[in-house]
Amino acid sequence: MSGFDDYYELRIYRGTPGRMADLHHRFGFEARPLFDKHGATRPLGYWEGHAGPFAPAYVYLHRWDSLDQRFEAFGKFYADPDWNAQRIASNAGEHMIDRADIMFLRPSPAWDAHRPEGEPEPVGGLHELCFLPLNTQDAAEGQRVFGEIDLPFLASRGAEVLGVFQVWFGWTTPQLVYFLAWDSFDARDAAMSAYQRDPDIGHQRLHERQTYGGPLHFAGDTMLLEPAHYGTPVSGLAGPAVKTG
Repeated sequence: MSGFDDYYELRIYRGTPGRMADLHHRFGFEARPLFDKHGATRPLGYWEGHAGPFAPAYVYLHRWDSLDQRFEAFGKFYADPDWNAQRIASNAGEHMIDRADIMFLRPSPAWDAHRPEGEPEPVGGLHELCFLPLNTQDAAEGQRVFGEIDLPFLASRGAEVLGVFQVWFGWTTPQLVYFLAWDSFDARDAAMSAYQRDPDIGHQRLHERQTYGGPLHFAGDTMLLEPAHYGTPVSGLAGPAVKTG
């Protein structure tokens, strides 16, 4: 199980045209034995991003006990001649990644009430990766409100909360990064329409504007994701991604 003091590393790769299948093969199959060899954690999920600012994108998420563990493992991984040989061979004379964004995250208090009970199960359907900039006047209150008001509303309309994080290093701060799962795009679309129209949500945003001069969190980027068949995340991101067929 994940802990509240863990570090998470989110990697988003924008692939060069026509190389998405190669990215899946590299990170879903070639790199995994080398992760194990050098003490790198198995990713908690692998996804392909079909819509959003980085699409098409390849996304995966690690959990680390400490930053020392992370830097030691990846230092050995990148120095391994087997990795360099694989990388050169699979590139086939052309880089397969145009851009890489790496963010270090910590669990957000907004996640606390939404961690599932019981045995973790693979979560399919449509996944959503959201970036939510927070008002710098009171980022802690922004996290509290999001966890106690906004997330419960979305969950009541069918969202499964996979994980909620604070950006610790690597991108804009203060900012939340969170993963949701939906049964379908139509279910998400209906929930988001209801969210935009809900009077209680509207009253909360009005209160924030009156108190802070603006909302406690702002509209950010959203990516729609398909979990990879070889690495579908489990509920609550409670363990390594699992093969589902």
